[in-house]
Amino acid sequence: MDKAKYFYVTTPIYYPSGNLHLGHAYTTTLADILNRYKQSQGYETFFLTGSDEHGQKIEKKALEMGLAPLAYLDEKVELFKTLWTKLGIGYSKFIRTTDHEHTTTVKKIFTKLLDKGYIYPGFYEGLYCVSCEEFLNPDQIDENGLCKVSHDAPQLVKEETYFLKVSSFQDFISELLSGEFILPVYRQNEMLKNFVDPGLKDLSITRVSFAWGIPISEDPKHVVYVWLDALTNYLTALGYLQDDGQLFEKFWSNQSEIVQLVGKEITRFHAIYWPTILKMLDLRMPDKLLSHGWIVNDGEKMSKSLGNVIDPIAYINQYGADGLRFYLAYELPINKDGNFSESMFIESFNAHLANNVGNLISRVNNMISKYFDGYLGDDLTITSPLMNQKINQVIDDFQQLMDEYDLSGAVRKVLDFSSFCNKYIEEQMPWVLAKEEKLDQLKVVLMDLQKAMTTISYLLKPVLVFSYPLMVDQCGVSEPEVLSYRELKTYQNLKFKKLGEKKVLFERIKPVV
Repeated sequence: MDKAKYFYVTTPIYYPSGNLHLGHAYTTTLADILNRYKQSQGYETFFLTGSDEHGQKIEKKALEMGLAPLAYLDEKVELFKTLWTKLGIGYSKFIRTTDHEHTTTVKKIFTKLLDKGYIYPGFYEGLYCVSCEEFLNPDQIDENGLCKVSHDAPQLVKEETYFLKVSSFQDFISELLSGEFILPVYRQNEMLKNFVDPGLKDLSITRVSFAWGIPISEDPKHVVYVWLDALTNYLTALGYLQDDGQLFEKFWSNQSEIVQLVGKEITRFHAIYWPTILKMLDLRMPDKLLSHGWIVNDGEKMSKSLGNVIDPIAYINQYGADGLRFYLAYELPINKDGNFSESMFIESFNAHLANNVGNLISRVNNMISKYFDGYLGDDLTITSPLMNQKINQVIDDFQQLMDEYDLSGAVRKVLDFSSFCNKYIEEQMPWVLAKEEKLDQLKVVLMDLQKAMTTISYLLKPVLVFSYPLMVDQCGVSEPEVLSYRELKTYQNLKFKKLGEKKVLFERIKPVV
């Protein structure tokens, strides 16, 4: 693959049938952080999120409320957009599968696959979970006959359908999942063991028992079943098979890095059916599928049925968006399920943002103001070799881990560096140097720390999007727009101004009693 010039990141399109929850915020925040990081590296990026608006469940919910499906959906979609605004999510496009461009292109894709012999008519009988919009295998049903994910009773469905010839791509999928397509890698083994090795089955892709979907041109009583409709949004949003396909030519090209984020419960569809569809269409594969774990509370997945769903807007309103963004990025690594509770959130905020990063910036700001009237001068070469080496190392480590999509590990490197700086203050004892009037030595120590806290602020910029402007202001950076990874290593254009009014960055939260 040529060196990537473009970056395309996607979230799943969310099903707007219930209330917003922390899982929506989690996936989308991770995508937003990756997108912002790639922008800081000079990539041209495209960040896609959206809503999955067809299917039996939507039709049923709208009917219960006495609304037309689209009227029901419009209100739900606005709630998503409100949450993204409050969270500082900088998406490029919010796609709705009811958009005209999407529905017309899905029909074209269906026809294209039909003409190529990859779709055929048939008859399907099986257990179907309305909540998951999925036909279930026996291992997806618990001992009580309920769906293991939704805990709902599946329905026996028997109807006409069109099938996608997934079984013809057994070898292709086996080879794809034997590489490094999915992170964490162990999810590939789960897919192989549970779905691929037993033998791939052809996929039902149309339904006739409900009407809220995209009718196919060849047989309008059939509507496209959710996964062909939902998965292809990643193409239709870029203009695939549309008059204006410039975005598609750019962001689905071999010069683009394509990363897709999903929760582990829908990994199967993105690891098996989605690559199969792309192969059928003679299109390239994404570079990486990031399959994150669940957010759990006392070992239980958060779900409406268990009554442990957390409203992200309530946390944003009470504690601020950056506190939530930080917790999601740092405390919930993608390679395992992560715990969330209010007490854990407060403990993390206080330990890492208030007591570590915020405390460092406050202490250094105080000392520069006290000993040098807020300004150390223009000579940035006076810093010590040790601190320059530490700064270069944390920048390299951060970029390497972010390039490997290890957001939690990357943030950990920054927090460790901030802890080192706080210890550095104790070891160098600037107050003693001031008392002994060793001003040249004192200036070196404080310049070390001013550059270090500026580096920490910049590295955390993709995470702490609302706090960042105040962070660099409290660091004394006069021209934040010149900051870059290279600039922080060379400081050729880095300039500091006289520090002004001191402000609290991350006020400590009182623990929940």
